[in-house]
Amino acid sequence: MFFKKKEKPERIVPKSSRTKDNRAFFIPEIRTIEDKKNMSNTFISPYGIENKQVINIPNDRTGSGDIDKKYDIFRKEKKLTKEEAQKRFGSSYYEFVSIDNRTHKKAFSEEGLTADDLHAKRPAKPEFSSEEIIEAHRSIETVPVDEFFEKANTYKSSPTSDNLEDEVLNDLVEEGLFSNQNKFTQIPPEEESFEDVIFKEDEIIKEEPEIGFSDDFVYEEYKPNNLETKHQKPIIQYEQRDLKEYVLPPVHLFKKSEVKSDVEPTWVKENIDVINETMVSFGIDGSITNYTMGPTVTRYEVSLASGVPTKKITSISDNIQMSLSAYSIRIEAPIPGKNTIGIEVPNRIRESVFFGDVVDNPKFLKSKDPLLLAIGLDIDALPVYTSIESMPHGLVAGSTQSGKSVAIASIIVSLIARNKPDEVKLMLIDPKKVDLQQFSDLPHLVTPIIDETNVANESLKWMVREMESRYDTLKRFKAVNVVDYYTRRSDLPNFVKMPRIVVIIEEASDLLLSGGAEIEESILKLTQKSRAVGIHLLLATQRPSADILKGAIKANIPTRFAFRVPSSTDSSVVLDMTGAEKLLGKGDMLFSENGMARRLQGAYLSPEEIETITDFIKEQREPEYMFTHEALVVQMNTGDSLDQIDELFKDVATYVVEEGKCSLNKITQVFGIGFNRATQIVNSLEKFGIVSENVGTKPRTVLMEYSGLSNIFEGLDN
Repeated sequence: MFFKKKEKPERIVPKSSRTKDNRAFFIPEIRTIEDKKNMSNTFISPYGIENKQVINIPNDRTGSGDIDKKYDIFRKEKKLTKEEAQKRFGSSYYEFVSIDNRTHKKAFSEEGLTADDLHAKRPAKPEFSSEEIIEAHRSIETVPVDEFFEKANTYKSSPTSDNLEDEVLNDLVEEGLFSNQNKFTQIPPEEESFEDVIFKEDEIIKEEPEIGFSDDFVYEEYKPNNLETKHQKPIIQYEQRDLKEYVLPPVHLFKKSEVKSDVEPTWVKENIDVINETMVSFGIDGSITNYTMGPTVTRYEVSLASGVPTKKITSISDNIQMSLSAYSIRIEAPIPGKNTIGIEVPNRIRESVFFGDVVDNPKFLKSKDPLLLAIGLDIDALPVYTSIESMPHGLVAGSTQSGKSVAIASIIVSLIARNKPDEVKLMLIDPKKVDLQQFSDLPHLVTPIIDETNVANESLKWMVREMESRYDTLKRFKAVNVVDYYTRRSDLPNFVKMPRIVVIIEEASDLLLSGGAEIEESILKLTQKSRAVGIHLLLATQRPSADILKGAIKANIPTRFAFRVPSSTDSSVVLDMTGAEKLLGKGDMLFSENGMARRLQGAYLSPEEIETITDFIKEQREPEYMFTHEALVVQMNTGDSLDQIDELFKDVATYVVEEGKCSLNKITQVFGIGFNRATQIVNSLEKFGIVSENVGTKPRTVLMEYSGLSNIFEGLDN
């Protein structure tokens, strides 16, 4: 069955008619090849009758070559070369230079540009050319070479040689080239002002306004003067004293803030009125009943009428922030232990909180807890302390300039300011090699500051073995933990102290990434079992990630120090809740302990104060390390035991370094040993990096000198 196609109606424009095309259909003629060649050689000018209508293009040039010369046939005048154009007009592109605002309309008119217009911008010819000046001052007199140098020596010894410059200037003044008024005038260089620099609107960087501190100081973190502090010997001359004579650093070494005024600022009432008006505009039945002013933020307590859900306040948080023109706000709904909702708004002027303000308190100074830490001030301006004993492990996270490094420094100083070197030990792992170098060579250190991944891995393994050894000790004396061990054994004559050890790892995320499963396994063992034997772990990182800080590790680290982080996702990784992304930075933190998070202003400790207290401690005691990096490297290369090292290892190593080559035949002849034993010794030399690997029939290369050899021998002896 066929259907007829429906014809579309013709589109008719109102008040118009279409003229029918009555032209007859025709087929254009196919021209001959000769006609096509003639057409391709003919050029029809589109510029009117003033120009040539027909130009026969010669066939003497191909499609390649100099384009300027190729199209000269279409020009009335040949195009100048770049050298000629530069000399005549001062630019290689003289056609474009000739057109300006004055000649723009004329260039596109029927008249066009004339030769005078093209030569108008030709650079003015100097009054005197360089050739004329050289010719005018050319000396006609010629003298021999010996006579010239003789006159030069006479000129040096003459007293009037200093005035030669004035005589030359006087000659030039007489010739009219210089005036007396401008004789000693110097034109000052033009200074480029900020307004002269042209920026695009998108390229202008607008800095966000920061909330300043009440005291005049700069919140800065430690920056080492030089990075070559890896194994440098301390400059201080140590005076080894008995620990009974050891003096703890006094409190007056720490800086304190000025006395604060009790006058209520006017902006507090303004903020209360703004928040109340915002709630009324959204139809929320509630009002502010109380407020608490802290060093960084002020918490306004909102009391809601019965039946009003708390989500109504949290849903308008952005509107409240916009009405207050605040940098950021944080809503706590409800406040733990109260029937109100807290709205935390940044103060217009932040109060400075120094480390001396927190430690100069009887609660801290008279405490018997050796692991008590001074953290900062809470929102009620009260000092906050916490004990690593009750943590028992901690996680510190925050982006750059958030106050993370300052908080770690205050934790370390809290420990070394109240404990002697035999009471608390520190293991500092710093993959960045600069953050913790200010605490190098302290007598409290278990080992020098670790900044290499392989050494960090072996150090954590050593710490796991130390943990197992301490458990054996507690089992032998039937003690439950370290506190019970001190209670049972401290009065006995053969009592051996078991100092607390705090392991602090900077950039733990990078260490876990580079170290792999071995470091993760060691950290997991320490967080699960080390609390009872007095070993505690503090992990610090800039970029918390769920892929790196896995749930098994975080489950054993209940205490969290969260500083400002970039996003709410990072806040959830650190705190298991949002809120850290709204912090202000520079010490503003959320301290989570036992699942309860509260806002604090961390105590600020300047680099100068850290240097003062470390120097005070170093002058009394030289560091006595429990193990060295070299011993760990030896253990890493040879396994868990040093029994595998041959007794002739040192002698063979010294012989190889002296000779500068390693030959199995020579070693067997000189030391009178068999081939198999010599092969084992050479393999040990290869493990320690003294000689290279065996490559076919080529002899092994000696890679070490006496300085490196002595470090290896020192590690073997330890």
